[in-house]
Amino acid sequence: MAEKFTYKNAGVDLNKSDVIKDRLVEKINITHNSNVINNTDGFGGLFSTKNFKKNSIMVSTTDSVGTKVKVSAKIGLHKNLGIDIVNHCINDLIPQGAHPLYFLDYLAFGNLDQNVVLDIIDGISEACQKVNCAIIGGETATLPGVYNENDYDVVGFMVGNVLEENLKTKDNVKQGDILIALPSSGLHTNGFSLVRSIFNIDEDQSILNSKVYDEEKNLGELLAEPHREYLTTIDPVFNLISGISHITGGGLYKNLPRIFNDNLSAKILKNSWEVPNLFKYIMQHGNVDESEMFDVYNMGVGLVLVVDPANSKNILNSCKNSWILGEIQEKSLNQKSSVIIR
Repeated sequence: MAEKFTYKNAGVDLNKSDVIKDRLVEKINITHNSNVINNTDGFGGLFSTKNFKKNSIMVSTTDSVGTKVKVSAKIGLHKNLGIDIVNHCINDLIPQGAHPLYFLDYLAFGNLDQNVVLDIIDGISEACQKVNCAIIGGETATLPGVYNENDYDVVGFMVGNVLEENLKTKDNVKQGDILIALPSSGLHTNGFSLVRSIFNIDEDQSILNSKVYDEEKNLGELLAEPHREYLTTIDPVFNLISGISHITGGGLYKNLPRIFNDNLSAKILKNSWEVPNLFKYIMQHGNVDESEMFDVYNMGVGLVLVVDPANSKNILNSCKNSWILGEIQEKSLNQKSSVIIR
């Protein structure tokens, strides 16, 4: 008798997927506001723009948590990854002056685990509520063969808006402007492939229990710390800020030049902050050159604000734990890099 094949035997349980989706409804609906249109019978999320001004510009972004999932998942901090993906997307919207409107997620699993899905969505919902961002859709996929049994991926999509006159562009930044830094909460979502390689995390999970000098949390907890969200910190002084750089992959060297014109450069005062212990620990154990560290990681600087000197005091007072990182200068003719760290 020929073998009977079913979708479930092939690794995809549709019934389990339906049960999980039913459980997600409450966490998703709690983020809805008056702009969200009830769409239980449709395939796409609906969001009304009837109250928007005519000169509103829509800004969109997408990203994933990358291989951070290989660390956080090993120690069961799945909720952190939900917070991570939302906050990363928020921080990618604000450099252009935008505020978030709505969010969609894409979760892919080798083997669908109800508890893991609910933990991730719990983090997504919590982070979205904090900034009044509605979750209007998403997808949870089971992809055996693409992902190993315990592997999964977390991807997010966010849309925001900004009035045309408030759009932050390179032309807003000028010579003599002050750079103000806000601290990161660790690696955020960048450089985890290097970390996993240095500590051989994929083969030896016990390394995550290691203590990092002068830190209460162990290595795993420090690495899994969620990406910090900066909108609520800078919102009271948003209109006083000329430029915003989210320091993600590529560090200060790659991200700062994205917000000013080619005739300018950023001078960074290296002694203006103490690099957090986690980065020093990675550098020491991996025998990583300092230049490589600055090329890969934020090194404790999560966001950089460019401000007119006249506004710097107000912004420093408003943004807790911020500090003067450097200034914008004219770029010399023989200067190769747009960022100088000294």
